[in-house]
Amino acid sequence: MTPAKLEKLRAMLAAFPGDASNRLAETARHADPALARLIEYCSTDPEVSARKRFFAPLAPLSHDPETTRPSLAYAPPAILEALWHWIDETLDPEAAEQSRAVAADVFKDEAGRLDEARVRVAGRILDAVAAVKDEPREAKRLKARLGVRDFDSVRDIAVILRAAPALRTALEGLPEQIGEISDTLSADLRDRYETAAEADPDAGAWFLYFVMARLTRPWRILRAFERIGKRGDDFLLSRTDMSGIGEALLLDAGHFLAGFAQSPKTEAEADAATQALSNFAAITVGMTREIGIRKDGPWGQKLVELRNRASSQMERHHERTRKAFEPLIAAPKSERAARMTQVPQPGSEAFTEAQSLARFLLATKDDAARAAAGGAHQQLLTGLQGRLEELGGHLLNQLRVKDQDLQDKAQTRLEAVALLMTSLGEGKAAAVLLRRGAAAKAA
Repeated sequence: MTPAKLEKLRAMLAAFPGDASNRLAETARHADPALARLIEYCSTDPEVSARKRFFAPLAPLSHDPETTRPSLAYAPPAILEALWHWIDETLDPEAAEQSRAVAADVFKDEAGRLDEARVRVAGRILDAVAAVKDEPREAKRLKARLGVRDFDSVRDIAVILRAAPALRTALEGLPEQIGEISDTLSADLRDRYETAAEADPDAGAWFLYFVMARLTRPWRILRAFERIGKRGDDFLLSRTDMSGIGEALLLDAGHFLAGFAQSPKTEAEADAATQALSNFAAITVGMTREIGIRKDGPWGQKLVELRNRASSQMERHHERTRKAFEPLIAAPKSERAARMTQVPQPGSEAFTEAQSLARFLLATKDDAARAAAGGAHQQLLTGLQGRLEELGGHLLNQLRVKDQDLQDKAQTRLEAVALLMTSLGEGKAAAVLLRRGAAAKAA
């Protein structure tokens, strides 16, 4: 395709609304992959396409660390962008130009066309990092250029680029998404691991990370350890490759632990915290089920520490829930007191927070035990449900009093109580309460 035609196609796709061009590319992907690549190329800044093509071997591990678990963020997008500018400007401009040409040549999809350039760039990155090891000023300048506090991620990226050919061979034919690791697949992974390690010692280690990225339940990678390491317990820590995988899983658990550190104040925050707790429980429980972990071993000690922190967080959520609910479930002691009591109304920040906390408590009741807080969690749920039921009965009595102002206030509060009951999983009881309220008011 001529440059002029490419520009016309680029202009046409730019006029599409929203992500229509992305949907068009996805539709074409199975029927005509080359057309899909053409649409993608013309829908994207050419420089972004070139950078993406050069760093393609890193894609599964190049997610944003702010929004995803650490085991998928060994090559953060911000660092890749900084590296690309460095490569283009001084480190290896030839590699950048070659990547631009390959990205533009959408009708050829040979995965290894840039491998030679990647290996060359990887070597130069590692040499540059090594050269500033004992030069604090130069090291500081390079860190500032790349936007990093240390060179760990930079080294990881360079090593993966260098090992790209071996990794591609080792991963070829594996499903993009892996649910279970059968005995047959475990044996296959062992063979692939050994082949990769023979081709490049670092490729063996990174092969495990790339496999883990494809697993729907990442901790299942431990199932393959027995075959790779010839044993089924955490004495495999003596094997550096497997030790790193365990540490990655523990970092993921810590990431999800941070995801429910703050008490939710909105429905969206409650759902996010619920998902974080669910992921935390899945990893920590999954690790202990997949492999023998000694309580006094390094993984065992870290798991205990993580669970203790989870328990402390849940205790704080429980205390916050009690405080949020207290003004909502306090029963007035007399008609006069009822008139004077100011209760947060539905839609207010205080009421929304209580609903959000209730939503979180209800959704996490099964996972709370895995955070060492199951008994207290259920006790709080049951206690709040009982207090709301008791308050509902009190409000029904007020609805029977022939005082229009008092009845109106009681009806308003009864509806609020029903909303809270529903948030705590008592939807049917809430509906019954509202029907009883209507009957009491009409009597």
